[in-house]
Amino acid sequence: MSSRRKLKKSVNKLCFEVIGECMSFLEHTPSLNQENAQLIIADAVELRNRLVGMVNHPEAGAIPGGGMRDYYRSIRSELEEKTRGLMDRLNELPR
Repeated sequence: MSSRRKLKKSVNKLCFEVIGECMSFLEHTPSLNQENAQLIIADAVELRNRLVGMVNHPEAGAIPGGGMRDYYRSIRSELEEKTRGLMDRLNELPR
């Protein structure tokens, strides 16, 4: 299992990739979907803050009956699922 430090780096990397893609979208497209792209950025920031908080304070949300390994796996799977969803939302915006 990877360390909490590596998990936090993964959270930051994926969320900042989504934010970077949104910023590129904002820069290269007309003002039609500016608000939608900004909402995706806000969701990515909220996701990043929530997941890093979960990594930093595992006792607040530890899975009963499961181990810490399962807890961190659930964080990683949520990270992958949510960032994929954010990127899908961005790709669905008309250009």
